Amino acid sequence: MSINKGDEVVCIKTTGSNSKLELGALYTVKEMRGRYVRLDGLVGSFFTDRFELVTKPKAKPAPFGQVKSVTVNMSDVRDVLTQYVRFGLGINATVEKIIDKFPEAVELVLKHEVTA
Repeated sequence: MSINKGDEVVCIKTTGSNSKLELGALYTVKEMRGRYVRLDGLVGSFFTDRFELVTKPKAKPAPFGQVKSVTVNMSDVRDVLTQYVRFGLGINATVEKIIDKFPEAVELVLKHEVTA
């Protein structure tokens, strides 16, 4: 992989760098010139073999708001909604009851969990 301006790199070798570099530290590439790289926040240039490109993690699953459709067995609906309440809404509670009283929505009766 080639390193380009704006990339994030990690230092893998510090020998001969006059202690300007820190092993394992992350840097942002300011400029590339052949085999040399200049980094944000540091004066001077360094051989590119002192760094590895930081790979970006793969895409995360879509947040709840972006999911278009999912099929859930009726026996699992309460558990699925509890997971949504906990991880999607950030509420530490379980779904106790589902009340179908609105034309296009349901009311969830929650039991809040007590944290120790």
